[in-house]
Amino acid sequence: MLAAIAAMLFPVTVAAQDTDSGASPLNLQVKSAVYGSSQGALPFWLHSNRNGKVDSSGVNWINEIGFRTGLFDYGRLSVDAGANLVGRLSGNSSAHFNELYLHADFGGYRLSAGRFINPIGLNNHELSVGSMMVSRNATPVPRISLHTPEFLDVPFLNGHLQYKGMFSHGRLEDSRFVSNALLHQKYFYLRVNAGKWSGTGGIIHNVVWGGEHPRFGQLPQSFSDFLRVVTGKAADSNSNAPGIDIGNVIGNAIAAYEFGLRYEHEQFTASLTRLFYLEDKVSARFRSPWDGVWGLNFSAKERNRFVTDFIYEHINTKQQDAKPFQGRGRANYYDNAAYRSGWTYHNQVLGLPLILFNTEGLYDEQTKSIRNNIIIGHHFGMKGTFTKQLRYRLFATYSRNYGFNPFRDKEIRLDLDARRTDQYSLYLGLQYELPNVKGLELSASVAADTGQLYEDNIGLGVGFVWKPVYR
Repeated sequence: MLAAIAAMLFPVTVAAQDTDSGASPLNLQVKSAVYGSSQGALPFWLHSNRNGKVDSSGVNWINEIGFRTGLFDYGRLSVDAGANLVGRLSGNSSAHFNELYLHADFGGYRLSAGRFINPIGLNNHELSVGSMMVSRNATPVPRISLHTPEFLDVPFLNGHLQYKGMFSHGRLEDSRFVSNALLHQKYFYLRVNAGKWSGTGGIIHNVVWGGEHPRFGQLPQSFSDFLRVVTGKAADSNSNAPGIDIGNVIGNAIAAYEFGLRYEHEQFTASLTRLFYLEDKVSARFRSPWDGVWGLNFSAKERNRFVTDFIYEHINTKQQDAKPFQGRGRANYYDNAAYRSGWTYHNQVLGLPLILFNTEGLYDEQTKSIRNNIIIGHHFGMKGTFTKQLRYRLFATYSRNYGFNPFRDKEIRLDLDARRTDQYSLYLGLQYELPNVKGLELSASVAADTGQLYEDNIGLGVGFVWKPVYR
């Protein structure tokens, strides 16, 4: 990996050593799209899982220019770079890079630095309602990451046992309740292959830690504190960490056990996944075994057909570490008493977008930042082709929403049925590749919300994507 690190730090010098490096061409992409709705806010599926680009509050005109290119490619070592600049005109106009990165690949491992899209989990992220760990809902957090993009073979076992892992360090924004908090992330999966069948199991661990707290000041973030974060231990009792970090674990932990069973047929791949959500030490002992996500995925090998992929997901977050005789626990998923901005980045949930964030409570000690984290959900997504040039994606999402637990310090029995609201969100997106204009695609989408959580609403989007290729 020393060669990969050198390539990250000195990409121009390294590339100059081999003029026939075989670097890949420049891939340029230009996008423009307009989104609007019959109400003030956009429907759920016009702003969710769009990598932080779309403002949910109203009409958006979004223009993007992005590129990906190889800087160096020699043997097992390659270095490439990418960026995507977003210019948004809306009620909250913005110009920002939602991608800006360098990747160095060597022997199946990748060292990455910057902002890059990398959702976590075994599900189909393109069709999913969103991973409970890291989805495509928010702008990517800037970080440094060492990971394996694909499963790698364990030596000497002829591919029967494979692994996939990631270890990452990042920093969150300063405009949050605990400013400049740090982000630790890691996961590790093992996969057993037996003919057409394979089974996968792994653990995912995310922690928001450190930063400047408005009451406690600078929270612990020394190297010894970092080791406590990595190993999931409590904060030092002699430090100025909040009591919850000393009594439980340091920082705000968002974690999961995840398992999958996959069948590889000559004509399709099918898989069943199960994510067990973990919020604290009690969760790690399967205190809430029904909380998490079930997923059923299908993908056809033949890509020019009416249905190429579909997914069904069932989401449950009701128990939240409650004991069997209690109606609702105190875990308060995605929320934390010290890190009140919760599992968010730039006012958008990093994980499941069905869990909502109350931006008005960001700096109010008495107001929750995360709301609506007690839910039951069902999601169906599919995509395919009508013709060679015309493709589609279709989503249908139902959620039963119970709000959140307003009491931080005790387990209680809430009258959930009295707080229940049902919500339906639909989406159809079309992409048409112009046959006589190479690299140019037109897009159109329609989305609708109906129920008690959001206003009844219908929205439309139109745009284009242009992908010229230069060498």
